[in-house]
Amino acid sequence: MSLTNKFLKFLNRRVEGFGGAQYKTFGIFGVINYPLGYYILHLLGADESVIARLCAALISFPLIFTKRWPIQFKKYLNLYWFLTLLYCLPIFTTYTLLKNQLSNEWLLNFSIGLFILFLIVDYVLLIILYVVGILLGYLLFIFTGQEVVFQHGLPTNFMYIYGAMIVLGCIFSRNKGILEKERLQTMKMVAGTVAHEMRTPLAAIEAAAEGLKMHLPTLIETQKAAQEEGRTQSSLSKNKLQLLAEIPDEIKGTARSAFTVIDMLLMNLKEDVSEAAFEKCSILHCVQTALHDYSLRDEDKELITVEIEQDFEFYAHPLTFKHVLFNLLKNALYYIKAANKGKITIWTEKGEKVNRLYFEDTGKGISEDYLPYIFDQFSTRTSHGTGVGLAFCRMVMTKLGGDITCESVEGEYTRFILTFPALTEDKPPY
Repeated sequence: MSLTNKFLKFLNRRVEGFGGAQYKTFGIFGVINYPLGYYILHLLGADESVIARLCAALISFPLIFTKRWPIQFKKYLNLYWFLTLLYCLPIFTTYTLLKNQLSNEWLLNFSIGLFILFLIVDYVLLIILYVVGILLGYLLFIFTGQEVVFQHGLPTNFMYIYGAMIVLGCIFSRNKGILEKERLQTMKMVAGTVAHEMRTPLAAIEAAAEGLKMHLPTLIETQKAAQEEGRTQSSLSKNKLQLLAEIPDEIKGTARSAFTVIDMLLMNLKEDVSEAAFEKCSILHCVQTALHDYSLRDEDKELITVEIEQDFEFYAHPLTFKHVLFNLLKNALYYIKAANKGKITIWTEKGEKVNRLYFEDTGKGISEDYLPYIFDQFSTRTSHGTGVGLAFCRMVMTKLGGDITCESVEGEYTRFILTFPALTEDKPPY
């Protein structure tokens, strides 16, 4: 693995471990703050560089539209995030602090930059950003032919206060990360315990269903023959006998469905998906397998239409991708039943650079205010959910070099769009 890929994985792990990155928020902040700050501080007499501020605003701008980035660029998103923060905060504030001869105003701005970083990255990235950023900011100041001049000198207590801010900020940031990790581990432990405790009785139910299926038909046929010969006056009609004959399959289907839910819950709590087990998959085969293995009831099967006319291949772990489809199925069926209307349609679209799988239901839909948060971990608005299913889907799609997005109109439809990089050669596109 190349050094670049290792650094990308390091960045992805740190960003995901912190709960994600606030790309759009910082992008809007950068586009507004740096030009507006130049105007205000220039009026107040500060020595400002219009070029430095314009560069900060320009590199912040693409972060506003990360959802529209081409898929081939999205694997470098966190690298761009890192470089944007590096320039806009430590490099820019160090350069401008030196340019203004360590004025009190820019000592305050320097501290505000540190505070902002504590809000948007974990303590490891913060330390890297500030150590590298201060050094590069100083070198940029020197290489532009300027001389370091201290107007008043550093306040005597500044280094102490600033050092204390860094130490305390890192401690609290690290503790936050530990608490989040413990929360996830607790959920995993509880889920594992529930799964273990449920498997035993479900296995017994499944075994009982097998026994009933083996011996009940003989009993039913004997009962039918006795009724036809008039040797019994049983109150069991032919319809009731038929219902009795169907009970083993119902019990077995219910147990199988429960096993599916358990497996899905445990799979959703995975923090990572190994790329070593990736293999070439057919999207049509994956959809058909998921629909077969999900233990759909007959009435559920009637709600689903598969219109995959254009099959395509992609690299993924078949089991984990099957659980992506399981999550979409579970949510769609829940909201269709909640709305008491709707159906599910699955289709594909092939392209030169990317292929897409569309998964749409015309059930309850998602409200506009909740839609931006559906892929956030532990975000849920239902009593049956844990808020990890769609976060798991996003993690899997990101790992295979793709993406998952959602469009919805409340009361009309919800459409998930799974985007896959088109295979140009016989190996994974990462």
